[in-house]
Amino acid sequence: MTQQMRDAPPAPTKKPSSPLSPSTTRRFYRNLSGKFHVGHPLLEEKSQSSRGDRVQLRKSTIFQSTKTLFEAVEQQELENVKLLLHQYSPEELDLNTPNSEGLLPLDVAIMTNNVPMARILLQAGAKESPHFVSLESRALHLATLVREAEQRVNDLTAQVLNQAPTEQDDFEKQKQLNAWEWRLRLFKRMQAGFEHARPPEAPSNVRLSVNSICSLTLSFQEPVHVNSAVVTKYRVEWSHTPSFSSVLGEAIIDKLNILQYTILGLTTGFEYYVRVSAYNMKGWSPAQNSLPACAAPSNWREIDGRTPRDKGKKEALEQLLQQVKNSHQQGTCQDASKAQSQTRKHSVSKSLRYLFQPASKYIKTLKRGLYFTSIIYRDGNVLVTQEEQIPIVEMDDSYSSSLMHDFLWFTKVSYLWQNILWLRQCISSSLSSCSCTLQTRLKMLQAVFHFQEMLGIQDLGQVYFEPLKDKHGNALIVTIQELGSNQIVENMRW
Repeated sequence: MTQQMRDAPPAPTKKPSSPLSPSTTRRFYRNLSGKFHVGHPLLEEKSQSSRGDRVQLRKSTIFQSTKTLFEAVEQQELENVKLLLHQYSPEELDLNTPNSEGLLPLDVAIMTNNVPMARILLQAGAKESPHFVSLESRALHLATLVREAEQRVNDLTAQVLNQAPTEQDDFEKQKQLNAWEWRLRLFKRMQAGFEHARPPEAPSNVRLSVNSICSLTLSFQEPVHVNSAVVTKYRVEWSHTPSFSSVLGEAIIDKLNILQYTILGLTTGFEYYVRVSAYNMKGWSPAQNSLPACAAPSNWREIDGRTPRDKGKKEALEQLLQQVKNSHQQGTCQDASKAQSQTRKHSVSKSLRYLFQPASKYIKTLKRGLYFTSIIYRDGNVLVTQEEQIPIVEMDDSYSSSLMHDFLWFTKVSYLWQNILWLRQCISSSLSSCSCTLQTRLKMLQAVFHFQEMLGIQDLGQVYFEPLKDKHGNALIVTIQELGSNQIVENMRW
């Protein structure tokens, strides 16, 4: 593609240059790619060549690889392009230097709608040709390339038909004709790709968030439909007004590895509206406003002195909880007399059974089941058992696929550490329904209640955001709590 479109005056000892045919290109690339490997003799004979010779060899190889990059893009050889971009930097390949036809590798990729090729080039930092300042200039340039290629094909066809079959350059002329016929088809395909393309749709999933007291961050995704042309850049704009009648600033994003932009230097407390547009060779898409529509740079420390949003809600929830407690206590008191006789029957057997059990019920070896522990710390030290293990109790010997539902329910229970006994009574009175869920949750409450009794601590802290699982099928629910200096824990050590 780096050959001249018009005939240059022939040198006395050289034939006129012509574009490489597809088969010639493949042979040329195979020969060149062999030089990339470390084991090639040209690169191994370092002891026999001077430093200047090696530098000259490097420059020659880079020049050949630049030509090969254009030809690999034109031939749609994606793996060869990846290899060249891996072997050489964009600067060495002159990735953004137009060739003699005013084209760049990215221009060929996007006008032939080769999406994977265009993405690879964009990730390497490729740009579009600066000659295409408008749609008209691009269309005129393509029309000129097609017209000149047609003229060369016509001239070479006439030469092949008119020359005597005994001339030695008959084969060379036919080879040039084949190459220009292929090139004409390439230019027509590029021209058709440009004519059928349309501007892209607006970017999708545009999200705006506060980054600091003087910056906002906008993230977005590619348009759902790019309309037969690869998106090569995005434009981010921000304003104080939702109509964007006065645009405060804009930024062009042409590095598409991460579709995100942070707007810096904003004024704290002022609301900013942000939108983003996508661009392909046919122009800009409609602008897509962010969600939320605006945001103000701020910091959580700036809310001091303001009325909390949850003011009065905590008291209302406590009042509602007390009403629920009262209604459940009335039901449990009616069943207390019935349960009292059964309790007396089992009191003797329970007391005898506890005589033969160890004082500590902490688990030392985990089997497949559901367990509970609390990481209690003070001044950088963690509370452990006498055997220097984290205290762990068993909740259940197995767990079902609804573990996450039970876990989310347990996170709500963690706000009622002082009422675990009452919750046990409420669920125990409902066990007549034979619900597996209620049975599991009752076991969870019983384990927590015994854990509180053994430690002598009711507040077990905050629940870790997910259950911990291992490869043996164990699941562990964890809470974390900092213990005050005035609290004492018996039968444990730091």
